[in-house]
Amino acid sequence: MKVFSLLLLLACPFLSPQAWGKRISASFEFQFEDKTLRGLIEKAEGQPSQALVIIVPGYGPTDFVEGQWFSQLRDHFVQIGLTVVLWDKMGCGKSEGEFDIQQPVESSAREALAAIEEIKRRKLEGYQKIGLWGISRAGWICPLIIREFPAAFWISASGTDDKENYGYLLRENLLIAGKTEGEAEQLYKAWLAGHKVQCTAGTYEEYLRAIKPLTEDSLCQQLFNYTPVKEITEAGKLAYQQEIQNYTRKGYFDEGSGLWVYIKDFDQLLQQIECPVLAVFGENDSQVDWRKTKRLYESSIAASQNAQLTTKVFEQCNHSMQKCISCAYGENLSALNWQACNNYYETITDWLGEYGIIR
Repeated sequence: MKVFSLLLLLACPFLSPQAWGKRISASFEFQFEDKTLRGLIEKAEGQPSQALVIIVPGYGPTDFVEGQWFSQLRDHFVQIGLTVVLWDKMGCGKSEGEFDIQQPVESSAREALAAIEEIKRRKLEGYQKIGLWGISRAGWICPLIIREFPAAFWISASGTDDKENYGYLLRENLLIAGKTEGEAEQLYKAWLAGHKVQCTAGTYEEYLRAIKPLTEDSLCQQLFNYTPVKEITEAGKLAYQQEIQNYTRKGYFDEGSGLWVYIKDFDQLLQQIECPVLAVFGENDSQVDWRKTKRLYESSIAASQNAQLTTKVFEQCNHSMQKCISCAYGENLSALNWQACNNYYETITDWLGEYGIIR
């Protein structure tokens, strides 16, 4: 078993390679479920790539192409000699189809595997060493990809454990917004009760009773769009039933924790990973309970006979691996120029060099 501490890595730092040329882009498209998904291939102008990294996004719609999402990260990958491949989700950007906010993680993994097949077919620069960078929800998707495809490396940013995270997001952001520990805990318990009703197919009336403290709290109304339901209607019941159906398409309810589990035996899936893994976390992440994820990685990936896990926690850093002030969900960080956490990019460079991905 080999578990690498970042402190050891930094004690003998990898010398940063010379900067490659400026980032240039070309179109990338592939077929998935009879739809054309479109994105970009990016590399350094006039320089060969040493490896290729696929950007695997988190929850929600994407705007990689027009919105230049993760532009600084993409620049960094190109500057250290990688080809970057990314695409917008179905129904986003110029990708065909309809966006599905509840797309199962298994479907997202198959989508990425279809992209990998196209990358290999086209023999894009660096395709001999294809790795993954994924954030948040991608913490579920990337291990599913790796189970089917031997990735050269995986960089997990703000990754998830096996369970639903929304309750953590709610409680942490209520605390940031000024609630006391006791107040936040009571509202979290109301969310947990409503979550259980949904996950066990309880009635709409039971759900409304469970979440009543949330709908009556002005801060929950402001931050999380909870609104009091004055009248129970058939339309409301139908919408609730549809929400349950969408939410519980994959996974199961864990009675012990009271949370929905998205991937059964996730710890066993992680134990099968043999490529080098760099897991990075923001100490002030208010969206995902990174401490649970870190413990999970250390008891699963690091427990594997061929484990190659490195973890790093960045101070005053949020879920998006950016410097933050309050670190609340949706915080406007323009005053900090949306800068990455201190030494985040240097950590990635040193780690890729340590494992011979780049020179």
